[in-house]
Amino acid sequence: MKTPLKLFSGIACLALCAAPHLIAGELTLPASALERDAVVPATYSLAAPLTGAGRLALHWTDTLGRVVEERTIAFEVIDEREIHFPLDLRRAVAMKNHLQAHVTIQGKDLKGSESKLEEDAELDFVAMPPHRDWRDYQIIMWQPYAKSAYPGLRTLGITGGQHSGRAAALPDALLDNDMRWYSENIGTDFYSEYHRYRPDRIQHWSFLQAKELHRKDPSGTEAFKRHPSLWDPVWRVRIHDRLVGTTKRYAPYRPFFYSLADESGIADLAAFWDFDFSDESLVPMRKWLQQQYASLSALNLEWGSAFSNWDVVTPPTTHEAMQRKDQNFSAWADFKEWMDISFADALQMGTQAIHSVDPHAFVSIGGGQRPGWGGYDYDRLTKALTAIEPYDIGNNVEIIRSLNPEMPMLSTGFEQGPWEQQRVWRELFHGHRGLIIWDEKHEYVQPDGQPGTRGREAAKYYNQIRDGLGALIINSRRVSPPIAIHYSQASMRTEWMLARQPEGDKWIDRGAKTDRTDDEFLRLRESWCELIEDQGLQYNFVSYSQLEDGELEKGGYRLLILPRSSSLSERESTAIRDFIAQGGTVIADGESGTFNSHSRRLAASSLADLFGGAHAQPVTVRSWGKGKAIFLQAATLDYLQDRLSGREATTHSLITSLMRTINIQPEFAVTDAAGKPVVGIETHVFRNGGVRVIALMSNPLQRVDELGPPDFRSNKRFETPVTVTLTLPGSLYVYDCRTGQAYGQKRSSKITVGPYEPILLAISATPLPTLRISAPAAARRGSLLEVGISATPSTAETHVFHVDVLNGKGQVVPHYSGNLIAPEGHARKLLPLALSDEPGNWRLQIRDAFTGQVSDISLVVN
Repeated sequence: MKTPLKLFSGIACLALCAAPHLIAGELTLPASALERDAVVPATYSLAAPLTGAGRLALHWTDTLGRVVEERTIAFEVIDEREIHFPLDLRRAVAMKNHLQAHVTIQGKDLKGSESKLEEDAELDFVAMPPHRDWRDYQIIMWQPYAKSAYPGLRTLGITGGQHSGRAAALPDALLDNDMRWYSENIGTDFYSEYHRYRPDRIQHWSFLQAKELHRKDPSGTEAFKRHPSLWDPVWRVRIHDRLVGTTKRYAPYRPFFYSLADESGIADLAAFWDFDFSDESLVPMRKWLQQQYASLSALNLEWGSAFSNWDVVTPPTTHEAMQRKDQNFSAWADFKEWMDISFADALQMGTQAIHSVDPHAFVSIGGGQRPGWGGYDYDRLTKALTAIEPYDIGNNVEIIRSLNPEMPMLSTGFEQGPWEQQRVWRELFHGHRGLIIWDEKHEYVQPDGQPGTRGREAAKYYNQIRDGLGALIINSRRVSPPIAIHYSQASMRTEWMLARQPEGDKWIDRGAKTDRTDDEFLRLRESWCELIEDQGLQYNFVSYSQLEDGELEKGGYRLLILPRSSSLSERESTAIRDFIAQGGTVIADGESGTFNSHSRRLAASSLADLFGGAHAQPVTVRSWGKGKAIFLQAATLDYLQDRLSGREATTHSLITSLMRTINIQPEFAVTDAAGKPVVGIETHVFRNGGVRVIALMSNPLQRVDELGPPDFRSNKRFETPVTVTLTLPGSLYVYDCRTGQAYGQKRSSKITVGPYEPILLAISATPLPTLRISAPAAARRGSLLEVGISATPSTAETHVFHVDVLNGKGQVVPHYSGNLIAPEGHARKLLPLALSDEPGNWRLQIRDAFTGQVSDISLVVN
């Protein structure tokens, strides 16, 4: 096999002499990289014009060792050079392909002399992977392995790898095994300067240098100038051009996604710091402020400042902002909002650079942090990027999938053991479409190609997810009750300042982990999510901009929760009032709207008449229009810890009662022996046309090791199986998607949910149809076989069929196997048998992900 095709503009050409006595011709295709869905015109160009008759012998092979096609084409030319013939790209199954052509011609040259000519030409080309969307679950190995190890990794369910976006060479070990990759760390030196790998220093070395500079000059702002600034024009051009170059190299191979940077942020991850006081940042900030304020006088009035002209407007440092006694933090908060805008704009610039080459590419960052500092305002990031790999911290996963349900997310697997199995399943149900594995010790596959310790452990659930269950969840729509949780970046800023102001300059010694673990605002949000999940319910986050734009009405919400939403804009306050007046319910666990959206304390809360005043009882209910405003004075903040040690009953029962009062109940109720919602069991409901997919999963606390004193750092309560009753909203047909068992019609069922694996059920008002397969009984090698698969009539919008093609030895042929997305239960599979495939009695095994039923047929390959 030749080295990978070098890409040229226009057409792809490569001509070589196969032997000294032969003349070199030339093969050309319409492009260097081609789709696999059509017949394309190919051309053989003779070395010189000739007249006569001849034969063209074509030999097509691919990187998998398949002889795709061998064909002899008779032709006649009259004073011509070009011989045209079709090439059926539907036969391609691998990215790397090689064409060889041998021409023999008997005829006359331009002088009329008799001539017998033999010519050879050959050409490498790329058959692009067919998937431009993200409708299947991908499992990606981060660490590179030897070329010989990838077949072993594939048997574990692993589908691809990663490759540096700055590498000039292509990842041959992956390509030779026909495995895709994602492009990693393309702009980390720009987006992640204060937390990035360098072989001679620790990751956050630049951040430590900034802190040291501040200690030496605490009154100056040099330590608060980001290098490079996110607005530095030289760096922006450099990163833009680098991204364009990377995309041009890799686009023919359709990477899973392009990662702009890993563990990026304004400073060190999501650590707080007073960036960016550089001129590159302040000049555009002043232009932005002129769009936010009607005049300089309006800004001075809001900030409590006295700037004489726009060119001297400068925000205060955190130290200066903390000196204010009037709790007007607006100038400081505007600056922090500007930095969120700066980070999102820099990421959007990267997305646009990649899309200028490949408009359909997914563009991501890796190691996404908790919502908060570092630029992690997910209302902005979900618009700047088209994919993301977030660390699951502070409900960022739920926020992302709420704000942009179409955005592919991937989780990262660092651990092993049963809790890692639980985590991977859980992340799938929370919206992840893939997993990136960190395997620093190469424990998945041994040097001899056999599975290693981690590989053997993970293979079972990796393959279950890969064999259709992951795709089933991805191609179904999450069903959430009409519950919204307010996501407020302005309130985060205000609450941070209120918590840190009494401590003075101690914030300087805080880091990313401290800001993550010592944050009541974050913990309260996490507690609310657990409280709702422990009711057997789900929720969506509604951001500050969505609230202003009428999302509560558009989304059909009936309940809005305000978790310390201390900072509200006028439009947010108006939207909340309108929501209640029209019949909605709002629960606040603190007096909301005491600050405006610029973090300036108001003389009175913008919602004082709804939530203000004295509150002697745990619950205060006030009617407003057709709805209710509920002030909650309960241990919601502590719920996260209390549920670990069985002390959550009071708060849990209070929320259960409120949900009944509001008449928000699970469609599929999961209860204990006393008929109460079960703490520690999470219920996910997905809609797929007329079919519901129900996932029941244990619900331990994520990142429990970061929670409070040691006695709270245990999920032991959730380590034992729990028997629950699942009550259905009628007499419905129930199927176990994992085991393939059909339970018939049920109104309720006792189910034991284990601690580490889910119960996954398909539920339908009518019986789900059986599989039907249409295919010939025999096929010749080299033929293009069409297999029809259906499960009809079906009320489902999309079935997922997993197809395993087994050769005569009973071995699964990976490049012919995989998942089929079947709209309304119909799918067609093209099976391009190679001339080099072994003859024998082959089999096709098809599994319907809804029912788990398996059907197979025999196929004689001769």
